[in-house]
Amino acid sequence: MKTAANLPNRTSKEWSTTGIKKYALLLLEFLRISPSYALAHRLRNQPVSAGKRRQLVLDLYKDESKPLTTVQEQEILDGFNKVLKTYDEFGDVTTIDFDDWWINRGIHIFGSPYDKPVPIKIASVSKNEAYEPLFEKALQNYFNVKLANQGQPPALIVGIPLGLPKRVLMQRISKLIDAEKVPVQNLAKRATKPLAVQRLRPEPLFIMLRLLMAKAQHEDWPLWKLGLRAKVSKKFSQLGIEVNKKRLQDSGAKVNLNILTSRYLLKAKLVAENSARGDFPSSNKVLLPQYDFEDIYQRLTIKYNNAKPRSR
Repeated sequence: MKTAANLPNRTSKEWSTTGIKKYALLLLEFLRISPSYALAHRLRNQPVSAGKRRQLVLDLYKDESKPLTTVQEQEILDGFNKVLKTYDEFGDVTTIDFDDWWINRGIHIFGSPYDKPVPIKIASVSKNEAYEPLFEKALQNYFNVKLANQGQPPALIVGIPLGLPKRVLMQRISKLIDAEKVPVQNLAKRATKPLAVQRLRPEPLFIMLRLLMAKAQHEDWPLWKLGLRAKVSKKFSQLGIEVNKKRLQDSGAKVNLNILTSRYLLKAKLVAENSARGDFPSSNKVLLPQYDFEDIYQRLTIKYNNAKPRSR
């Protein structure tokens, strides 16, 4: 079982979030894994009383060795309200194809349904040409069609005299643009729902997904072995650690890989639960639910029906 390697392609109507769309793809994968999002799906499809819902939520976070405090219980219930809100916004992601989800929901959450704003020629004027009514038609078409299709962004209407050096013209146009003082928004802020970070790096998120999926399929594997499968470190992947044989020279590497994988696994769970609360990609500290990896595996096989059998 593995995450999709092919990210969605750029199209003219997805200009404002082409850099975010691939993160929306990853977000859906984390939501499929999140135990709290799975419970939200269950409760939205099989409504129960408020008291029963409260108990189901707290049971998901129950740790027999460390009872929850009253403060923790309230934190969990408040957090789960955010999960329900996220579910109402993102919907059932159990089996849906990403492209279908993007068209029906994603583009309205993260994207822009408008065309990419680009400079457009309204009309040209020949030497000694007088004003004509057609110029007004061209301007009306620009406002009513072109600009409307772009989502009515701020724009400059300028007259550019031809026959001058392009360098001189570009310098002047640049000054006109600067004089308008319209801020250039970064990619994340152009989205209706901005992502949690400004610097977006997909590879760590892919590693976390591979690790969670490997854990779901091979729950009893030692951490170092899961780390090798998930490729948490290029360094250790190149060491030639024996998987099935005990070698003295591997012991130190396995200890270090255990530590690294453990950190990645915790961070992966945090990203999944923050995602369920509508905060992606974030690894902020939150109370984590119990991760039943057999249950997670069964949910994943609903989507990925060609998954290999779970190892025991």
